Amino acid sequence: MDRQAHILVVEDDEIVRTLLAATLEMAGYDVSTAGSGVEMTDMSRNHDYSLILMDLGLPDEDGIVLLRQLRARDDVPVIILTSRDDMPSRRTALKLGADDYINKDVHPEEIILRIRNVLRRGSGRGGTTAEQPDHDAIKFSGWHLDPVGRSLTSPSGAEITLTGAEFDVLCVLARAPNRVLSRDQLLDGLMRLDDAPTDRMIDSYISRIRKKMNDSRFIVTVTGVGYRFVPEPG
Repeated sequence: MDRQAHILVVEDDEIVRTLLAATLEMAGYDVSTAGSGVEMTDMSRNHDYSLILMDLGLPDEDGIVLLRQLRARDDVPVIILTSRDDMPSRRTALKLGADDYINKDVHPEEIILRIRNVLRRGSGRGGTTAEQPDHDAIKFSGWHLDPVGRSLTSPSGAEITLTGAEFDVLCVLARAPNRVLSRDQLLDGLMRLDDAPTDRMIDSYISRIRKKMNDSRFIVTVTGVGYRFVPEPG
């Protein structure tokens, strides 16, 4: 049994949700449940989970959108468990960072085995244990990024002036070190802005951040996908 693994089951069908929770509890997991996208977002923001088991067909929001928003702020392992078995949905979910994609028709024993495999691969990764919590300063290669004070300080002690959007983009990247984030994922990190930028404006923000830091090594362009933050470039 995985050490005190806490799983969030996101499923709108109450019967399926109850059966899944009971199956996981019998396997020794601590289980919480959510019946909608709103519930999932609220619970995932306020609690650390070892893994999220999520349906795509939720009543208030498409699971693909929720997965993209989640990946913009968190690295918790996610398994999609859905009746949506078309290849585009599978490909999109995996591209956005789902750790596995399972059809609901599989035997419960296989679900447990898949969960164990993902938890084993992601041991030491999930939730805010792998990424910096929102309130913690992020330090990399002598740089100091303070999300609370909204400041960026260079190794020499100089404070680098960033706009609000530039700072938010850098924070989203820095909280997901060495992971590729798409432009859409970076946009999700800017949703609180009154004037939401377009995905191509993300490229402009990245360019300006690199110029102000006078170092392009920390933010790597992944052609056709997005960007990756490398805290210790070679």
